[in-house]
Amino acid sequence: MLRRRILVVDDDPDLRSVLQERLTYCGYRVETAENGHDALTKLDQAEFDGVLLDYLMPGITGVAVLQHIRQHRPSLPVVMMTGETSSQVAAQARAAGARACLLKPFDQWTLEQVVQCWF
Repeated sequence: MLRRRILVVDDDPDLRSVLQERLTYCGYRVETAENGHDALTKLDQAEFDGVLLDYLMPGITGVAVLQHIRQHRPSLPVVMMTGETSSQVAAQARAAGARACLLKPFDQWTLEQVVQCWF
C-alpha cells in the first residue's frame, strides 16, 4: 500500500518539524516548504495527496499559493492553518478553495482527524 504524500507549508521551522514528525509517525510521507515560493516549486516537481498550508507567510501568502493550486490542480485537497482568530480569515480561505481551516495552536488529535478526513 502506498503511503499518502503531504506537503506541509509554514514559515515556522519548529511547527514544520513537529508536523512532519507527527504525520510521518501516522504513516504519511511528508515534505516541507518554508514559504510560498518553495511550496510552488515543490508542487511543480512532485505529486502530493494533500497540502497543509499556512495562511500568513512572508512573500507569497497562503491564499496566493492556494489560488495557484486551484488553477493547476483543482482537486488537490488543501487545509489552511492560521493563528488568526477572525472568522473572516476562515471565510477567505474557504472562498479560495481550502477544504478546512485549522486554528493554531491545534493538538495532535485534531491534526490527525483533519488529515484523515480530507487527505
